[in-house]
Amino acid sequence: MKIQRDRFRHPDGYVLEYEVTIPDVVESPYLHILFHGFSRIEKHVPPVFARKQWKQAQRSVCLSFSDPIHMHTQDSCCGWFLLGEEEFAPRIYDLRATLLERHGLQGAVWHGLSSGGYAALKHCMRAGGGDLAFVISPHDDPTVLPQWRGEAMPFAHLPGMAAPRRTTDVIADWASPGAGRYLHALVSERDSYFALHHLKPIMACLDGHPSARAVMLRDGRGHGFIQDADYDSQLHQAIQSWESYRSQQSHDTEQRRMNTAEQVRKGVPGV
Repeated sequence: MKIQRDRFRHPDGYVLEYEVTIPDVVESPYLHILFHGFSRIEKHVPPVFARKQWKQAQRSVCLSFSDPIHMHTQDSCCGWFLLGEEEFAPRIYDLRATLLERHGLQGAVWHGLSSGGYAALKHCMRAGGGDLAFVISPHDDPTVLPQWRGEAMPFAHLPGMAAPRRTTDVIADWASPGAGRYLHALVSERDSYFALHHLKPIMACLDGHPSARAVMLRDGRGHGFIQDADYDSQLHQAIQSWESYRSQQSHDTEQRRMNTAEQVRKGVPGV
C-alpha cells in the first residue's frame, strides 16, 4: 500500500491536507473520495482523515481530505469544509480527474458522514461527473444545527470562508437528463433529528427520482459511525444500483441521439 500526503495552499494561508492511498493491486474500478465529519481535535493530531475500515478500501484508490478549519484553529471541531472553498474546490475536482485518468478508473464515490456527508454530496454534484454520493446523515442546512453557533459562526468573518448553501439548492439539477449521478443515503435507527430535518428535505427535493435512495438502518444506533458490516454491505448495494442507473442513462442518451438522427434524416420540422 502506497500512502501519499500533500496539501493545497490558499492565498490567505489556509491549507487543505489530503491523503491518497494506493493498494499494490488496484481491484476496484472506482476512486473513493472521503470527507470526515465532526472531529474532536483534542483527540486527534491534524490532519484528520475519515476511517477506511470497510473491505473495499483495501482494494481501491482512496482520496481523503481533512477539513481546513483544523489546521487554522483548535476551537472548532466541525467546519463543513467551507474554509477556502472557492480556492480549494476546483483543485479537488482537478485531482479527482487526475487520479481517474492515472489509474484508469471509471468514476468516483464520494463518502461522508454528517458534515462530511454535506461536503461529499455537494462536491459530488459540483464536480460534474456521473458519480456516486454515499453519505450518512448528511446535512441539508448547516445553519439550523445547534453546533453551528459554536463551531462555525466565530469564523464566519474569515476571508475565504464560503457561505453555507442548503443541499437542496445545490442539487436542484441533480436528476437532469443524461446525468449519471446517484445518491445512496443512510441514517441510523435512532437518528431521528437528521432523518426528519435534513435527509427528508433532500429526498423530497429529488421527488422519488430513481437516481436516489435512502435507507434507515435497523441498528439501534444514533448519530455517528455505523457498523463496519453495514457500511460495507450498503456500499456494495449502492455501487450496484449506481452501475445499473448509469447503464440505463447511457442507453437512454444513445436512444435519444438515434431518434434525433432519424428525425433529421426524415426532415422532421424543428429538429
